[in-house]
Amino acid sequence: MRVEIIRPLYCILLGIFFYVETTSISAEIDLDYNYEYEKNGPYTKFSDWVPYKLHKWEPKFLEDYYQLYDLKLHYGENELRRNIYFLKIGLKKRFRHPKNALCPVKDEEEYYKYRNLLFMHINLQIMRSYMRIASQFDKRHLYFHNLDFAYDLNRSFEVADGFYKEAILYWKEAQRYADRSSEIDSDLDLGTMETERYEIITGKLDFGKIIEDHLFRLEKKETRSKNTWQNIQMQTNRFWNNRRSSFNRFSKIVVIPTILR
Repeated sequence: MRVEIIRPLYCILLGIFFYVETTSISAEIDLDYNYEYEKNGPYTKFSDWVPYKLHKWEPKFLEDYYQLYDLKLHYGENELRRNIYFLKIGLKKRFRHPKNALCPVKDEEEYYKYRNLLFMHINLQIMRSYMRIASQFDKRHLYFHNLDFAYDLNRSFEVADGFYKEAILYWKEAQRYADRSSEIDSDLDLGTMETERYEIITGKLDFGKIIEDHLFRLEKKETRSKNTWQNIQMQTNRFWNNRRSSFNRFSKIVVIPTILR
């Protein structure tokens, strides 16, 4: 009797065990470990329920745009134009609260000097960026073998001339703000800007003369390349005129073919 009772119980237990095992395996098979699922489906990652915050930083103040200025060791025209773009936008923005300034500011006079120093420095940085772009279209030395590309040099020198003249405008603005900031005797904890202000006021730093010197040399190189290009054009026109005249001379000669019978 005991064996007859135990046998069916044993079979029932084995059936329950295998049923639970197969259902767990099927449940594991339904899960997609590659996360290829519908977002609102039955299986959703826990991370989708966690709120995700984008760590974005939007510049609002002049100091924010100034801190976007970056110049690497190896730079190109795109990096320089990027810096000019951000600095020009920064000149039109308002300043931070005095407690969030780039240096400690004690009173309103120092805050006035702080603003003028930043305006001066940003105008200087824009001016330097324009001069760096101009130097990429300019040539320090114009050798005789460079004159083979006189036409391209003329166009390049015109671009450099435009950037040099654009830099002069920002140099004048930097001088104006340097004069304003010198009205306050106290020194701020902005060593580089204070040094620039002092050198501009005393005349030790004069980018006006530097830019004029660049323009004077550029004009000499430009006239030389233009004269070379004019000579090349004259020689080319003379060559083709000779070819045309020789062609016209030969075209007047009528050759009568003899027909052999």
